[in-house]
Amino acid sequence: MESTCNDPGLNVWIDKFLYTGAAFAPTAFLYSILIIINKAKKRNKIILLSCLCSLVFLFFNLFFRSIYIPAVTHRISFRYIASPGPVWYLFILFFTCATFYGLFELHIERNKSIGRRKTQLTYLFIAYLIVIIAALFYLLLVFNIETPPVDNFLVIVYSFMMAYAILKHHLLDIEIVIKRGLVYSVLTGFNTGIFVSLIFVGNYFFSGITGYNSLWSSVIGAFVIAMIFQPLRDIIQNIVDRTFFRARYNYQQILNKYSHTLAQPMADLSRFARIAPYLLTKSMKLSGSSVMVLDRATHNYVVRAGEREGRALEGTVVPETSALVKELMKQEKGFSLEEIMDLEKNASEKDKKHYQEVLEAMKALKSVLIIPSISEGQYFHKATLLSTINLSRKLSEESFSREDVEFLRTLANQAAISIEYAFILEELQRNQKQIIQSEKLATIGITTAGVAHELKNPLTYLHTLGQILPMKWQDKEFMESVIKLLPTETQRMQLIVEGLLDYSRSRELMLKPLDVSTVTDKGLALLAYEIRKQRVEVETNYEHKKNTLGDPNRLMQVFMNVIANAVQAMGEAGGDLTITTKDEGTCVVVMVTDTGPGMSKEQQTRIFDSFFTTKEEGTGLGLPISKKIVEEHHGSMEVESKEGKGTTFTISLPAAA
Repeated sequence: MESTCNDPGLNVWIDKFLYTGAAFAPTAFLYSILIIINKAKKRNKIILLSCLCSLVFLFFNLFFRSIYIPAVTHRISFRYIASPGPVWYLFILFFTCATFYGLFELHIERNKSIGRRKTQLTYLFIAYLIVIIAALFYLLLVFNIETPPVDNFLVIVYSFMMAYAILKHHLLDIEIVIKRGLVYSVLTGFNTGIFVSLIFVGNYFFSGITGYNSLWSSVIGAFVIAMIFQPLRDIIQNIVDRTFFRARYNYQQILNKYSHTLAQPMADLSRFARIAPYLLTKSMKLSGSSVMVLDRATHNYVVRAGEREGRALEGTVVPETSALVKELMKQEKGFSLEEIMDLEKNASEKDKKHYQEVLEAMKALKSVLIIPSISEGQYFHKATLLSTINLSRKLSEESFSREDVEFLRTLANQAAISIEYAFILEELQRNQKQIIQSEKLATIGITTAGVAHELKNPLTYLHTLGQILPMKWQDKEFMESVIKLLPTETQRMQLIVEGLLDYSRSRELMLKPLDVSTVTDKGLALLAYEIRKQRVEVETNYEHKKNTLGDPNRLMQVFMNVIANAVQAMGEAGGDLTITTKDEGTCVVVMVTDTGPGMSKEQQTRIFDSFFTTKEEGTGLGLPISKKIVEEHHGSMEVESKEGKGTTFTISLPAAA
């Protein structure tokens, strides 16, 4: 550092003050670059190392000046220049490493960027290069190499270039710069006052005991500042936000309050599609917004919901192969209408058409900013665009700040997890339906021979009746027997066919009042052949009076599984099967009891576990599926068994109102 003051003693103090700031200059330079290119978190260890080096050189500057900068001498024209000590050269090495590493990171990020982002980083690279050249001019003076006094002029050029980049190309959010400047100015004032006060009080206290000033007051002051820095910064930030940026503070409070709602795992994609536009339009005061979600069946993206201007877009379809989708996958973090216009302006003839298509799609979606939610999980096996948040202009005509965009990206990343969860759940539900249907078809396969046999008898009767009816048309006794038997046989056939149709249908759950005995009777009719073959005696005790609220299709599957299991459990030795129904409070209870060998306690605890079976040919899915169906009806299914004495399944279903 240098001074133009004529007082040598004052020059030493000025130099000491200036090098206090200079100790942190390389760290501030490096940190500012890493913040701008979004690599501060990834390089946190390098930043920490740089901070420690700065603290070491600050320590040497304050307490060991003799080996750092022993003196300040009047050497060149009117300037007083620092006379370097051995530690100063280490500081120059640190300065060189930090600045060149920062420029290297900035250069790499600039080469990877496109459009406005590349322009922003180009201006930043040139501006930082200028300020480093200005520093080099000063360093040459320290080595007694006289240079023209252009360093201060270069600093002015740097300032103008940064101002141009901020205002013209939105390098930094000027509102954030002002806000952070206010926060850290107030914070610096507080901390400086506390530090100086502690030193004065400490020196007074220790000098009274030891007779000389002590280093301990500085150590205690530094420790206190370190302890209170973060809490004090948060308090000041809150005060500044509330006082100077109330509108921004209010909407961010709303966003932070409800962001957990959007981030929660959701079973319904429509929930996210409804909440996001409403929340964002209201809190950010937008002219409109919408959400577009992947439709995996058609490989298109469909606008599921919108607010204000976005409401008219509901149902709009954007193909997966569109230029908009391709650009979103390419950029990943989203983009604004202005950024695409810049890209289109500077693009080659080959790429111009692509960007024009992106612009047309954004205008069709009435969006000035689109933020994508991209899945990086293993479920899709590759990066997949799940949804987009499409934002129209603000009612205030303000542009979206960097703070806005960063928050929206965080929200989109959180939403990606929830949307992926919803897709997985949809697939599980679809697979579950397929498993249930497969289990039903497997049971139908087992009962096919029995059903054919049960239908054969009444069909044979009808066939024979058709042959002899013309000959005995006048036989009164014969006609009376026909009138008596015919309804019975046709009713039996009807029961079997209806049961088979009810059982085989695959449809959504449809609850309606029904008599549970009609369902059990159909099940018994379908399994009649197996029941007789196994020499099982069936007894029904229908004591219920109330109807139950249920889906006959699903309940047929439950009772078919339970009755078939009971018949198979009794085996070739046969036994008794009893079906009892009764009203119990607000429920209708059905008990299916067999006289089979029963189950052990261990088997009872696992009987409703998927894939658990004691039969060689069993899948272990019948009873778990049955239990789930009963629970879908808001009922319960329990088992009670004793080895050697049989088993009872108790099914409780809510009664119809």
